[in-house]
Amino acid sequence: MLRPNCRFWRGDKPCQFKRLCLDCPHFQAIDFQILIIKCRAQGDVLRTTCLIPALEKRYPGSVISWVVDPESVDLLPQSRLHRIWPFELESLLALEVQEFDLLISLDKEPGPAALATKLRSRKKFGFGLNEKGNLIIFNEASAYAWRLGVDDELKFHLNQKTYQEIIYEIAELPYERNEYVFYLEEPNKDKAKNFFTFHGLNDSHPRIGLNTGAGTKFETKQWPREYFLELIRLLQDKFKATIFLLGGQREREFNHALMKLSNRPIYNTGNDNSLLEFAGFISMMDIIVTSDTLGMHLAIALKKPVVALFGPTSPQEIDLYDRGQKLFAGLDCSPCYRQKCPDLKCLKAITPQRVAEAVGKLL
Repeated sequence: MLRPNCRFWRGDKPCQFKRLCLDCPHFQAIDFQILIIKCRAQGDVLRTTCLIPALEKRYPGSVISWVVDPESVDLLPQSRLHRIWPFELESLLALEVQEFDLLISLDKEPGPAALATKLRSRKKFGFGLNEKGNLIIFNEASAYAWRLGVDDELKFHLNQKTYQEIIYEIAELPYERNEYVFYLEEPNKDKAKNFFTFHGLNDSHPRIGLNTGAGTKFETKQWPREYFLELIRLLQDKFKATIFLLGGQREREFNHALMKLSNRPIYNTGNDNSLLEFAGFISMMDIIVTSDTLGMHLAIALKKPVVALFGPTSPQEIDLYDRGQKLFAGLDCSPCYRQKCPDLKCLKAITPQRVAEAVGKLL
């Protein structure tokens, strides 16, 4: 007898135990299905994984699945999830025939919110769409997060809750300050290890990674090039640090310019690393200096000390779990969440000297 209600059931091929269902000692019935919809913003996807331990505790024996943008699939802990559904047509068709016990919808964008509204679930938390195509909430506990999106005074100045506290509130879970759930397998560190070996970087000097990027959405998160150059000088003079440049394709020219203009020995880790290879380089650092980007969230997930620079975004929504320093000038115009700015005075107010002092506190 085949039992397709088992959490290990595949159907198209044998399960991981290579057994037929009759009298299988590994059989576990799926009694409670949870679906998380969190697709957008890779850093937000990563920090949303803090829900997993609390859901496992609150709903023992449940299975948790997740809908996410394809680019973020590698950020999720596959061993802790029943299924990962990329946000694309084939997955959406498969989801339509299922019924869940609990659905947690955390994106405010129309596509994911519409999916959350359309899917069948006995209980829904978070965001959906009404018949006018406007954002609504499924449960009253989501009202605070809903208001954050439309009330700038609340979001920019009054709110003191971290993102993690806010999504726990949405999910009606007791907040226990759970950390991100992120597993970096050893093979994903190989490129970084080979880089260190090739350059003979096995000394005892502090390894400080400068994540120079500003992300894809906010150019206003970009710390000035001349500030990075001065910071490199300060970190080497004060702490004899070994400096590494981190970034993706968008930072190729920026990091190349730093290499060319600096008269100090620094190492460019490259701009063609995969997402997990990038995380592998971060895992090799002692401290990460970064703006509010995916690199910051990867460093937090890997439990690395972080010096985080905030300009247009709100530092109070970020939890460094007591392993870092948040630097914020607190000018009248910030946070503003603007994607462009003519002078970037909020970030320029965070001087290289101040960043070097923060690094020194973490060494």
